[in-house]
Amino acid sequence: MKKRLLLTVLMVLSLIDISAQRIVIHLKDGTTKSYQTSKIEKIVTDETSEDENEGYIKGTWYLGIYKAGTTVIHFDGGEYFAFDGNQLVWGGSGEGTNTFTLEYSADNKTFTGKNVKKPSEVKKFEILEYTSSLLVLRHDGADRYFYPTKEEARNAELENELPNHKETNNINTIMSYAYGYTKSSSTPMGKHYEGKRGATSEDIAWLMDPDNEPAAVANLPRWVGQPVKLYPYGDPSPADVNQHAIGDCSACSVFASLAYLYPDFIKSIITDNGNKTYTVKMFDAQGKPIEVCVSNKILSENNGKIGQVTGKNNVVTWATILEKAFMKWETRFQIDNVEGIGTEFLAPLFTGDGESFAIAPNTLHTSELKTLIEYVLQQGMITIGGFNVGGIKVGQLETVTAHAFAFMLSNNVNAIFCMRNPWGTTSADGVLEIPDKRSVVKTIDVRAVMPGAAAPYLRKNVGPYNPPKFTIMPTDIGVSERLMMKARSIVKNNELW
Repeated sequence: MKKRLLLTVLMVLSLIDISAQRIVIHLKDGTTKSYQTSKIEKIVTDETSEDENEGYIKGTWYLGIYKAGTTVIHFDGGEYFAFDGNQLVWGGSGEGTNTFTLEYSADNKTFTGKNVKKPSEVKKFEILEYTSSLLVLRHDGADRYFYPTKEEARNAELENELPNHKETNNINTIMSYAYGYTKSSSTPMGKHYEGKRGATSEDIAWLMDPDNEPAAVANLPRWVGQPVKLYPYGDPSPADVNQHAIGDCSACSVFASLAYLYPDFIKSIITDNGNKTYTVKMFDAQGKPIEVCVSNKILSENNGKIGQVTGKNNVVTWATILEKAFMKWETRFQIDNVEGIGTEFLAPLFTGDGESFAIAPNTLHTSELKTLIEYVLQQGMITIGGFNVGGIKVGQLETVTAHAFAFMLSNNVNAIFCMRNPWGTTSADGVLEIPDKRSVVKTIDVRAVMPGAAAPYLRKNVGPYNPPKFTIMPTDIGVSERLMMKARSIVKNNELW
């Protein structure tokens, strides 16, 4: 693309008094230059300027936000576009570094890039915005927001958009903005279980035999006998729920919510049979009480490391037993997948009640969301949610997309409530203290499920969650890299990992 000057020129200089006139040159970068015409001998536009890159995007830009429809992913600036004339170096994307030769359109609104290594790969970008502080490119219907520094990319926010209704503290009005109701008129388990079969005598016998193991998931190859300590802290605690290799974060968060609200209920549904087996009270697809018996054999890696959810320091707890019972139930009835199971699918397996509702991100004002969370927790509803923007710093932790968190009250005066990540990382036990900050609050969604059989066991005076003291051991597995990679990726479905 040749350098072109946009000129405002009075061409008939000979017809006027040039001593009082000036020529103003408007450059593409928005600046202007002014010259007195009496000092100009002639005007020439140079079609072969030395700077043939004028008009190209310049410099290195760092990716801060990816937006495709309602999906918004926050990046930390690790991915970048480096422009140099008619070349683009695309790096940090996890696919290595690729160089593209660029061709800009005549109006400078689009450009195409051909991969030098793979010439058949051609990408087209639309330039939506290009200023000194922001570059927005559209490719395949998705918009990428780039910033001039990594720090600006990490701290990037889209425009704050408030819900289009008058703010209220009336819970009935707040509830009118809910959607996704799952109450069923045919089964207490919720609409997802409508038409599904109840347990047969054959099912009941199979579920009660501890030698019948669940189908393996997450490429975990072995069932390994492990010592079990059901309640390391005396009573069930959310700290007993630490996700490892299985992508069932919604199930893990349901377990953490039950421990937070209903520790005595958990104790009431698990029986230690004294022979390295455990019987769990559950419900079939039509809400009929059944029992599932599991052994102390836990799904593990080939080296014996536990892949299921555990307590701190890889202790097998009540949460491990409930997860295995759920896996065994699912093996028999095949209602949903173990990995990616939704909150409203999982909770009724243990409570017998699948009635629920949801709140979408940026539906409620901040005070309204705070009012809602306090209300549903005081009512004993199992309340799980997530974020549609990842990488936002919240204290020493950060938000993760396509992932489920358990809601809890906070004793931090600077927080509106808490959301616990079932990864359980750090001495804070994975708890994010959600600030009164719109850029965070607007990204949160909610799913609240009725407690069913757990209701009579609701702890008195539901208050803030105070994690027990524990020592983080270097031998702890932590969440698997496979799940962390899924959390970083752009999710194109509704699964929560």
